[in-house]
Amino acid sequence: MMRRMFAVLAAVVTLALPGLAAAQPADLPSAGDEIYAPFAPMLGKTWRGIGTGPERPEDIQRWEWAVGGHAIRVTHAVNGGVYGGETLIFRDKDSGEYIFHYFTSGGFHTTGTIRASAPGVFAIEEAVHGVENLEALRSSGTMGEDGVYRVRASVERNGAWVEAGGFDYREDSSATVVMPVRAQGAREAPASAGPLDVSRRIVRGVDQPGEAVAGYLLIRNGSPVADELTGARCDCASRVEFHQIRRSEGDVSMDSEASWEVPPGGVLEVRPGSDLHLMLIGYDPAKAVNGKISMTLTFRDAGQVTADFDLVEDSRAAWAEFD
Repeated sequence: MMRRMFAVLAAVVTLALPGLAAAQPADLPSAGDEIYAPFAPMLGKTWRGIGTGPERPEDIQRWEWAVGGHAIRVTHAVNGGVYGGETLIFRDKDSGEYIFHYFTSGGFHTTGTIRASAPGVFAIEEAVHGVENLEALRSSGTMGEDGVYRVRASVERNGAWVEAGGFDYREDSSATVVMPVRAQGAREAPASAGPLDVSRRIVRGVDQPGEAVAGYLLIRNGSPVADELTGARCDCASRVEFHQIRRSEGDVSMDSEASWEVPPGGVLEVRPGSDLHLMLIGYDPAKAVNGKISMTLTFRDAGQVTADFDLVEDSRAAWAEFD
């Protein structure tokens, strides 16, 4: 039905405005087209960016014409498809400003304006929609004489501007944007909080009440800003702790941590066999329903999400089934 509606609207516009329809250019404009001249250094090229932070995520961008040369499309993906998005840039005729809409695989989107002071030199203001406690972003982009395009960003959090790092981009014709693909027929229902996707949710099932059992998960961060997993609770346990195994000179200890960081554009992997696991203290198997327990996770910025965790006999084997 929706596709049919769009087709009807397209036909109406074409029939009602034949002059505009006939005015569509047969060929795309050159990268130096006057209207979009500030973007000439970027257009028609693929760029490989490396993050400036300690995690150093990789971002691949492709800049190209869209809407028959009347707009610019930027497609990008982080860390080989962990997260991606598309931006459409359009010059508003009335204001002369470049406006854009950014759509993401993280379940949020942004809108904003781009001010160009010279070719390859931009100041960007954008509003964030769909992420709690992340109201706005400011960033600058500068093409250096060395051919490196440098982007630096700040985020508005609770009324204050906080530096959020950035990326250094170099042209790389061999790079390819690998967009994330939504999994089909997954064994678990999707669960997300803002730009955070929570998957591979499993807990080792036991029959005896009062035991401590381990849980595991994988969290993908669709935001260029780090977040933290700060809490977890379940009616099936007296409390849920974040445990990390530490090894030093042959000694092994297990520490309880207050939080775990979810890196920007990256993954927090709490998997069987690693040094991290959730620990459900005082587990009550009677709270399970249809082989699942429900747990609420709390994140510093993204808020809360309640999701089912599968009860499994062999955690490593269950984790491998997701591959």
